[in-house]
Amino acid sequence: MKKSWLLGLVLMYAGFAQAQDPTIKDLQATASKQVKSAEKDGWKKGGTLIININQGSLTNWASGGEQNTLGINAIFNYGINYRKGRDTWDNFFDLAIGFQNASSYGRFRKIDDRIDVTSKYGYQLNKKWYAGVLGNFNTQSLTGYDYNTNTKISNFLTPGKILASLGIDFRQTEAFSIFFSPVTSRWILKRDADFFSLNKFGVPAYKKTYNELGAYLTAKFNKKLNKWARYSGRADLFSNYYRKPWNIDLFFTNLLSMKFNKWLGTTVSVDLIYDDDVIKRTQLKEILGIGLTVKL
Repeated sequence: MKKSWLLGLVLMYAGFAQAQDPTIKDLQATASKQVKSAEKDGWKKGGTLIININQGSLTNWASGGEQNTLGINAIFNYGINYRKGRDTWDNFFDLAIGFQNASSYGRFRKIDDRIDVTSKYGYQLNKKWYAGVLGNFNTQSLTGYDYNTNTKISNFLTPGKILASLGIDFRQTEAFSIFFSPVTSRWILKRDADFFSLNKFGVPAYKKTYNELGAYLTAKFNKKLNKWARYSGRADLFSNYYRKPWNIDLFFTNLLSMKFNKWLGTTVSVDLIYDDDVIKRTQLKEILGIGLTVKL
């Protein structure tokens, strides 16, 4: 009798465990998903600081050239991204400043100057598509000159651009994304008093700001090519609905960085700009440098 009672208890427990097995598996699967999601959520930060210095000196050099040259260029790229569930918030800072000095002109001249900040909120619709809101601020920090005529041609917030955009974001991978908006408002700033009476940068005379409504597209690619080389690029396109919509503004920036060791590396920076309101020609800037490269 005692053996029969023990056998019945064992059979009841086995049946209960078998009945509970799917529930336990479901709980385990749910917990696994939550842990996996939690690993993706939170803050992610990183970037690069590049400082390039070049120097040259000539003495009794028969073929000629600048007797003394000294140049310095710094580039700072940094991203701060946040994710929680379907909500994402991406922030990117792109700063650059550079100077060149030569004995013939006796002082440092600016060769690079950029402040570019982008902030983007996204709500994930499915695996690759997001509904998003994007804001961008772009200007330079110091006064710019046409050194051929020693004429001031730019300054802080002159020009400056503030952009607010509502659209759709497509993210193929972590390295590549495209944001498109048919509804974008852009403000062009002309804050320097010396330009107030001029029709310049697309801002009418005697005005400090001009607002545009148009379509906007930005594509971004950032990928490590191999263990010693990385490429990052961004292309922005803007069409003003009310003023020459066929003259599309283009901003295309490229940075290729190659590291020789933990600290030393070389960089190639190429920027291409077309803005009919500023100058009716394509602007091109290229800077090659060797120096300190720090991963942050």
